[in-house]
Amino acid sequence: MQTIIRRNPYRTKPHQGRSARKATPAGSAHLLAVAALLASQAVSGAAFAAGRGPGVFLEDMTTNEVRAKLDAGCPVGIIFSAGGEQTGPHVVLGKHIFRARAYGEAIARNLGDAIVAPVQPFAPNSSPRGDPHAAFAGSIGISTQTFIALNEEIARSLVDGGFRRVALLGDHGNGQKELRTLAAKLDGEYAGRGVRVFFVGGGYDRARRQIEAESMAAGIPAGGHGGLWDTAETLAAKPGSVRMKLLRAGDVSNGGNGRMNEEGFSGDPRRTTVALGKRYAAIRVRHATDELRTYLKDAGPCR
Repeated sequence: MQTIIRRNPYRTKPHQGRSARKATPAGSAHLLAVAALLASQAVSGAAFAAGRGPGVFLEDMTTNEVRAKLDAGCPVGIIFSAGGEQTGPHVVLGKHIFRARAYGEAIARNLGDAIVAPVQPFAPNSSPRGDPHAAFAGSIGISTQTFIALNEEIARSLVDGGFRRVALLGDHGNGQKELRTLAAKLDGEYAGRGVRVFFVGGGYDRARRQIEAESMAAGIPAGGHGGLWDTAETLAAKPGSVRMKLLRAGDVSNGGNGRMNEEGFSGDPRRTTVALGKRYAAIRVRHATDELRTYLKDAGPCR
């Protein structure tokens, strides 16, 4: 279920420093309280309504508890890859990790029978011009070959342990193609044994297109590395992860997806709010949940 925001989410002025934030202290306090509450649960409205319930994270379970879930049903093992590149002076380095964990939990709770593997924190950062983030302190990038091998071994480990449904997802742009190819390879190998492996990319690509089209219709460029959706979603996933005093505009050409500047970002994040980040997050969770549900239905019952 998608969270509904009845007011226009774009009707907020860009952050203009200390005086702008002091103008509505009650509203700011309310948003912070809502962010703390919602970020501690799943991102989608359905997950919020359901409450915490039983855990969905593999690392919070014992091996006996995992075995009991496998014996009782057919939980899909969700492998969510994140990333470790910098995003300018205003977004913390763990943005992909925080979002992948939040979205993975929301998807698992929406499905009702799913277990989220520990978030895979690294992704390739390479481009035709090399790694644009390599010179920035704290950035971590791995080779494409290492990324593929790591995800493959994680997936095979889940299958060896009894999982018959595995889904590969990524919160990072680089790696989407590789995850798709890997899922097809593993699915072809395991399908004869009753094991299915899926790539779920709608939460990244289709959701991004919807988010950026929606914002441009309102005259707001939402794209960019460290731009509006990137920054707002991170803030919604983890309060305190955005340095609000440092928000300023970069290259806003191509809907915000312009050239990354010397500070390491592009786009315009100044309209960032928790509410807007949660709106974008709900779109991503809905796309991913719907796509995975379709794959699971087509795969039929476990055997």
